[in-house]
Amino acid sequence: MEMDLFDGRYRKEELLGQGAFSEVWKVEDTQTGVTLALKVYNPSANVDDDGNEMLTHEFALMVNANHKNLVRPLFFATCNKRPYLILPFCKQGNIGKMIGKMNEDEAWKLLRDCASALAYLHAMNPPILHQDIKPANILLGENDDYMLTDFGVSTQLKKSLSRVSNQEKVLFSAGTISYMAPERFSKHNLPIMANDIYSLGATIYEMLSGMLPFGDSGGLLQNKGAEVPELPGDFSPLLKRILEKCLEAEPWARPTATQLEEIANDALKYPQTRNEIPATLSSATYEEAPQNQQNTIDIQSYTEEPFFKTDSIKGNSQKGRGKILWIVIAAAVAVVIGCGMYILSGINTEEEEQIVVIDPLEQQKMQEEEEFEAAMALFNSESPDSVKKALDQMIMLADNGNKDAIFQVAYTYARTKEYESNQRKKHLEWIVDDKEFFQSDKYNREAIRWLERAIEEEVPNYHQCMYWLASYYYLGIGTAENENRAKNILQKAKEVSEENQDSVFKEKIEETLNLFNREH
Repeated sequence: MEMDLFDGRYRKEELLGQGAFSEVWKVEDTQTGVTLALKVYNPSANVDDDGNEMLTHEFALMVNANHKNLVRPLFFATCNKRPYLILPFCKQGNIGKMIGKMNEDEAWKLLRDCASALAYLHAMNPPILHQDIKPANILLGENDDYMLTDFGVSTQLKKSLSRVSNQEKVLFSAGTISYMAPERFSKHNLPIMANDIYSLGATIYEMLSGMLPFGDSGGLLQNKGAEVPELPGDFSPLLKRILEKCLEAEPWARPTATQLEEIANDALKYPQTRNEIPATLSSATYEEAPQNQQNTIDIQSYTEEPFFKTDSIKGNSQKGRGKILWIVIAAAVAVVIGCGMYILSGINTEEEEQIVVIDPLEQQKMQEEEEFEAAMALFNSESPDSVKKALDQMIMLADNGNKDAIFQVAYTYARTKEYESNQRKKHLEWIVDDKEFFQSDKYNREAIRWLERAIEEEVPNYHQCMYWLASYYYLGIGTAENENRAKNILQKAKEVSEENQDSVFKEKIEETLNLFNREH
């Protein structure tokens, strides 16, 4: 029937996946009878004209990406202001079912296919960055080729779509965080090609071992000094070394997609070379980025001269040695010039060297901020397991006195109609009654305890906690004594909201006070 068709043409047969900003369906094209995949962006709300213009621009780039290891969109349109893509249907699905079961030959094939696709995307004008490589976004094609999907949608666009869906802070899924490079957790969160290399390395590590290299925390742990773990299992030295380089904390130390494709091709053609680690894969031969550029990496600059060449795998390392020789000569000349400039400048060599000392308290504060941001990212994911983990992490931070964490725990328990709090309760499987109180007295007591603690410690926005707490004393345990307490809390909350210039909550509090006075 016509009403059963999406956009008057596509009959939905099966929901294949759902995320923070899109859902994917297996559909039948009623005009051709062909089975396809339908990806509807932001299915819960309409997109404005600016959003549609951004989508149209970005999807135009995607449609022009023609590579055998890319799931290229066939068609883009909007239906009732909801943008959607039509893609080929891959009946074998994604490679998630193969996690921990992949052998070395398949890993090299996966590396070659995905690196080839990335090399193509990174070489486009303008370059396209994937930004979300993980098993769920790698499909197995009809010829058993590995194919990247969900590429080309920028972080800006994803955030725009998420805002329309009333989700203010989204990192889309805990799985995404698990594959994120360390630089993605820094204040210089610039999208660069090296991000994709790291995510691909983490994905292959997981496919072989069944584990993520840094668990659910991804590269965040590397920012705290964690070392890259060696790939466990009976795998070749070359494969272990390649994955180690892909997972380097320093973006400039990672290979490019083109280099990975060449190395994987050689490893598939000449399996005997997998037991040899080329000299050019030694960390001593890598060129580091200048210190003043490491936090301002440009997309184009990552495509410069390769850090290592694959001809050494075949035994031809003459060029590599020649390059090293020139580097040594250049370094020696630089030292001589530098010494001369130092002498001529008249600098007093007896001056004490300035040493930057990091305050341990400041270092602890920075670490807590990173942990808080990581927990918030998990809170805003679509994974129940991640939300549960986020709450545990927030409680640990709160127990250490972090006021922002105390507020987030209180907000999670609070009796409120706000979207984010209710989404968390849903993922945590907390059941509320028709008055929005918990059915479990245990959770109601926890809610009161955390709200009272937030108020006692005067955390940021604690007047909101006062507003939520008042409902417990007035409606939840509504004795005469507690009703008076609720009124006193609301009056104090009104004063604090005025001090904080929070007109929205002040209006809510005044409405509740007026209602309270009318009933008494």
